[in-house]
Amino acid sequence: MGFFSTFGSKLSHSAHSIGQKATSVAKKVGKLADTVGKVSAGVSAAAGTLAVGAALMGAEPLAAGLFGVAAGAKTVQGISAGVSAGARAVSTAGSVANHTGSAIDKIRAGNVVGAVREGIAVKKDVKSVKKQIERRK
Repeated sequence: MGFFSTFGSKLSHSAHSIGQKATSVAKKVGKLADTVGKVSAGVSAAAGTLAVGAALMGAEPLAAGLFGVAAGAKTVQGISAGVSAGARAVSTAGSVANHTGSAIDKIRAGNVVGAVREGIAVKKDVKSVKKQIERRK
């Protein structure tokens, strides 16, 4: 094996590995963020309901504390939604790295048409990541 064939093999393997690891971690983070968002939404709803009830009964200090809990839970819910969206973008970026590794493999094997198809898939994924980033601005 020459220098460039060994280099291409290592480059392809690295791209695949990075893509798979990034996708795996992003999926786990996304699931966790979604769960935290759902739990905090429930906490916010319950605390808000209890705060209204406490205010109606005349326990204003308790109502103020419960409103604070509800506001904090809503903040956590918003942050977790942002983390979840970021995880989806990272997952798509991992897909870009994985397609890049496949394109390198196909070029090394002499399959130019397959490499072009992988390049088109990379372009599609990059546009998707760009749209996700632009939505968050």
